[in-house]
Amino acid sequence: MNNRRLSVRGLFHLGASFAADGNLVTSHENFLRVVPSRMPSQIDVGILLLEPGADPPAVRAAVQRLMADDVMVVDRAELVRLEHDFWQNSTGIGFVFTLGALMGFVVGIVIVYQILYTEIANHLSQYATLIAMGHSQRFLLAIVGAAALILCVLGYVPGLLMSAALYRLTESATFLPMTLGLTKSVAVLGLTLAMCFISGGFALRKLRDADPADLF
Repeated sequence: MNNRRLSVRGLFHLGASFAADGNLVTSHENFLRVVPSRMPSQIDVGILLLEPGADPPAVRAAVQRLMADDVMVVDRAELVRLEHDFWQNSTGIGFVFTLGALMGFVVGIVIVYQILYTEIANHLSQYATLIAMGHSQRFLLAIVGAAALILCVLGYVPGLLMSAALYRLTESATFLPMTLGLTKSVAVLGLTLAMCFISGGFALRKLRDADPADLF
C-alpha cells in the first residue's frame, strides 16, 4: 500500500462506500508510515468508549467543554446524520440524486397530465351529457380525481415492487446498503399522489370545453 509492504492479519466485513471500495484498519503508527504526508496532530475522528452506567449527554457536554472550538463532540446518531447531510448536500452525488428525483416528479406530472387530458378529450361528449343532466363541476372534479387516484395506484404498486428488486440488485452489485423502508415508501406514495392530483388539476381545464350545447 503506497509502495509499502503490509501483512494482513485478519479480515472484516464493512462494505463499500461512495468514497472507497475498501477499508484498512491499522494502528496510528502504521497509518503515519503509509501516509507520510499526514501530520501526527491531524485527527479526523476520535472514539470514546464509555463505562457502563455513564450518562452519554453529560459526558458529551463535559468533553465538549475541554475541546477547542473547532472540535465537535457528537454521539453515534449525530455522526450518522452529519455524514448523511454531507453526502447529500455537499457532494455531487447528493445533487445528482436530488435532481433525478425532481426530474422524475416533473416528468411524471407531464405523463399523467397527457393521459388524463386524452381521456377527457375522448369522452368530452359524455362529460357534457353529465353537465346537461344537472351534475355540478364538483362531481366532474370527483371523476377526474378518481381517475388520477387509479393512475396513482396502478403506477405505485408495480413501481414499488420494481424498486425493491432494483434496490436488492444494486446492493448485491455495489455492496452499498440499500433499504426501502416504510418511511421511504410512504413518502414516495405521498409524492405520487401529489403528482397525479396536480396533473388532474391541469387536465380539468379541458372540461371547460364540455358544453351541453355541443350535443345538439
